[in-house]
Amino acid sequence: MRRSLEDLLLEEGLLDEPSLRQARRQARRAGVSLARALVEERLLTDEALAEMLVRRLHLPRVDLEHEPVDDDAIREVPYDLASARRLLPLTVERAPTRRVIRVAMADPLDLDAVDEIELSTGCDLMPLVARVSELEDAVHRHYRGVITKMIPRRPPFGAGAETGTPAARAEPTTQPHHSVTDEADAGVKLQALIELLVDRGLIDRGAFEEIVRRLHKERSGG
Repeated sequence: MRRSLEDLLLEEGLLDEPSLRQARRQARRAGVSLARALVEERLLTDEALAEMLVRRLHLPRVDLEHEPVDDDAIREVPYDLASARRLLPLTVERAPTRRVIRVAMADPLDLDAVDEIELSTGCDLMPLVARVSELEDAVHRHYRGVITKMIPRRPPFGAGAETGTPAARAEPTTQPHHSVTDEADAGVKLQALIELLVDRGLIDRGAFEEIVRRLHKERSGG
């Protein structure tokens, strides 16, 4: 069974149970990650948290001041999720069988965030560790550089509706709107669709190319 951030904090003696309960309550109330709540409640410094995660999980630590960030990766993950869970998508890379999205995270053990990103992007997530405060600055900086539009705000990621709170209250927020697909021609979009279907194992590339050759030969009268 995979360990949680809470397990590691208790094992390392960085927090006790009452402090963890306080952080959990704040995380649920605000709809944010436990890592973010720990730091904002001043129960743990973000440096101590990052150092512990690197040591225990054997993951690389990323310097967000100098790490390249791809706008196409930013567009894969909604701003609300990145801000609430303190994470930043860095790049999307093509692996032999599936795409991989590299994500700097305050808590790589945040399975809710990992699952949501993998399901929505169709990528395998490769986590890297960064400090909560670094991620806060980097998320605002990089998402601000993406063309956005005003849309109704959904409830914060992970937050449950409180009694007496209107569930559909609309508040303005920004989310990525413009992408390279807006400018791509139909041929490029078709090729992208084919690549996606091949990557996800829904079609066989060899069989597809054979059908293309056959149809082309029939239409050309060969």
